[in-house]
Amino acid sequence: MAQYNFGAGGLYVNGIPMNAGAGLLGGLGCGNIYYLVTAKATATNLYYKRLVENGVKGSDICTTLAAAYAKTTANQNDVIVVTPGAYLETAELAWSKGNTHLVGLGGPNTGGDWSEPGVVIYTTGVGVASVITVTGANCQFYNFTVSNYGANAACLTAFTLNKYGCYFKNVTFQGMMTTGPDATVAAAALYIDGDGMYPIFDCCTIGQNVWDTRTGALSGVLRFTNTAGTGPQNGKFRNCDFLSCSETATCAMVAIPINYAIGRGWKFDNCHFENFSVNWAVNLNQVFYDNCGTTHSIMLHHCTAIGIDEWQDADQGNNYIGADMPIVGLGGGLARNPTAVVGT
Repeated sequence: MAQYNFGAGGLYVNGIPMNAGAGLLGGLGCGNIYYLVTAKATATNLYYKRLVENGVKGSDICTTLAAAYAKTTANQNDVIVVTPGAYLETAELAWSKGNTHLVGLGGPNTGGDWSEPGVVIYTTGVGVASVITVTGANCQFYNFTVSNYGANAACLTAFTLNKYGCYFKNVTFQGMMTTGPDATVAAAALYIDGDGMYPIFDCCTIGQNVWDTRTGALSGVLRFTNTAGTGPQNGKFRNCDFLSCSETATCAMVAIPINYAIGRGWKFDNCHFENFSVNWAVNLNQVFYDNCGTTHSIMLHHCTAIGIDEWQDADQGNNYIGADMPIVGLGGGLARNPTAVVGT
């Protein structure tokens, strides 16, 4: 897949400079570039000023993600480049155009919210179920945070993936941040639906542990939502953090709530799962709430969990623990608080 970075001279794709003025490399498979800034004012926004000075057309610069996305064309590797700042979206964005990509320029650290943004796309609307819903194939997403801060049970997730072949690098998904979603069983930070086949998540953060406290029993910060046919297959989470804040033991980290919700070949490699509880008074019962009775498999390699008792306690499906995860009772890889003298 193409790799995007921003350096001297502008945006680079696979090390090839994409001219900011032309916005197009004809014949090399790269499409148009559109830019997102917090304000189109040369006196106050240095990113906008710099873009204009380098010949970017004003019509290729937008102040909302929805406006920038509306300019893109499907299946020509168009890129939306987002300068640092917080971008409020008032409605769900249906990302339906294949091979259309989003690159944040705030760098790889995406831990903040809109009050301390690198690049943050968020909503406070009480009717926004999902901030971004992807139904376009083979799209790529880099270096941004997406947050659903709507204070309503209908604000179910920050991001929904429902198409195959997508790639995510340094993306943070924040959901269940307010009263309403926190108590909603179906709420999560990231949804994966039936067509969300073989995605790759690299160095991403799913969930958050600094906002409201989750109480929805059997909810997860990641939720698989397919209900019929065959579940999504062969996804990879690599070097990802799954974060939660809950004092309710029956909350989970990953929710697989129904038959056909998930399929074969899901791999979690070098991932960390942590539920924060004040004074660590409560452990969650399990990482995976697995209520899927149809054939599926989950493979854990070099993973750890803190603030959680077991990987899963329903004994559904096939959950494989890598040989490199030390066994502690039945819970290979579960971290233990070191309370004894070293070596004892």
